[in-house]
Amino acid sequence: MIKLRVFVSESLDVYHNQAIEKYFLDRIEDDEVILYLWQNDKTIVIGANQDAYGECDIEKLEKDGGHLARRITGGGAVYHDKGNLNFTFITPKALYDLSKQEEVILKALDCLGIRAAKTGRNDLVIDGRKFSGHAYYKGKRSCLHHGTLMLEVDEGRLQDYLRVSLAKLHSKNVASVRSRIINLKSVREDLDLDTLKKALIHSAELIYETKAEPYTAFDQKELTKLEAQFKDGKWRYGKLYKEGRVVEKRFDFGTVRIVYAMEEDQIKDLSVFTDALDTDLFDGLEKRLIGKRINEIDTEKENKESRAVIESLKEDFNEI
Repeated sequence: MIKLRVFVSESLDVYHNQAIEKYFLDRIEDDEVILYLWQNDKTIVIGANQDAYGECDIEKLEKDGGHLARRITGGGAVYHDKGNLNFTFITPKALYDLSKQEEVILKALDCLGIRAAKTGRNDLVIDGRKFSGHAYYKGKRSCLHHGTLMLEVDEGRLQDYLRVSLAKLHSKNVASVRSRIINLKSVREDLDLDTLKKALIHSAELIYETKAEPYTAFDQKELTKLEAQFKDGKWRYGKLYKEGRVVEKRFDFGTVRIVYAMEEDQIKDLSVFTDALDTDLFDGLEKRLIGKRINEIDTEKENKESRAVIESLKEDFNEI
């Protein structure tokens, strides 16, 4: 029988909350499903393979007392504040069921009188406007599915801090970030955070057909260690580049930004950043391309996504 465990974080510290999420992922039991609800305040969270400086205005964010975080999942950058509720499902591989996990959210909203639907690769929408974006992680024995639920997010702050590419907006046929998102309170004005949390927990109990039990026991030493890893500057900011030509292209699997520098006719340095949900798409690609001449790059052994990126790099080089 499945054990449904629930933990609602009282912290608004993104690094502490990320540590709890990873703690669950590392320690999930074979018969356990964990629903984790949490919030951060004034925080930009970028995907595992994104360019921090290209995705948000870090200087403005930190000047305003905000925080930059990087997660272990792929996908795009998101803005969190106290008007946003984050959810995470953590399961062993055998119990991972994306459709069931999404149904928990959709059923909870349905019980609140809000009709929502899934669209695209990872979004939930109301009348075509996004209120929830999702991302995923599969480890050796456990899986993670997490995302945002925009209740009353400050849309002005979101647009101030995030740098969403025009290619991404055009691919969705919208003119701005604000025009493609919606807060749940815009649909139901009396909806509050506690009501939303209770609806999600109740929905999980209905879907998994069991009573939820609170998660209470933590190894504080391990949590502190994990928190330091997520807070580390090298992890959060990623690779810095001082020079290079920037190429950005939108593909079916997501947006890719390539930053490269040439020395004579060889690639001197190269970085690949992406909001693709699959974090392994471009593993080792940078090392394979550095030191090569553009016209000598062999794509035969690459996956189709890597081949598309390499071809876009060749096209850009030929335009110089």
